[in-house]
Amino acid sequence: MTGGLARIVGATTIVVNSSHGQAIDRPADGLAVEALAEDGTIEAVSFPTAPGFVLGLQWHPEWRFAENPASLAIFGAFGEACRAYQQGVRKAA
Repeated sequence: MTGGLARIVGATTIVVNSSHGQAIDRPADGLAVEALAEDGTIEAVSFPTAPGFVLGLQWHPEWRFAENPASLAIFGAFGEACRAYQQGVRKAA
């Protein structure tokens, strides 16, 4: 894991609750892969040139979030971005 997600969670590897029936095959133009599962499944993407916070996750960070420091960090970063946006400042993921 590299980029904004690694910065947010403070790690380059995390454990997530990932169980897929479908997944991203090829990211759209402009999307950056932020995280991969051991089997190569894309777990997270961002849009580095977006004017604000864009972070797409393939897992469910809301599931048992209070027990997961990475989930808490992701929701904290999203909350910060929302507050900044309300004040007219755009924060990237």
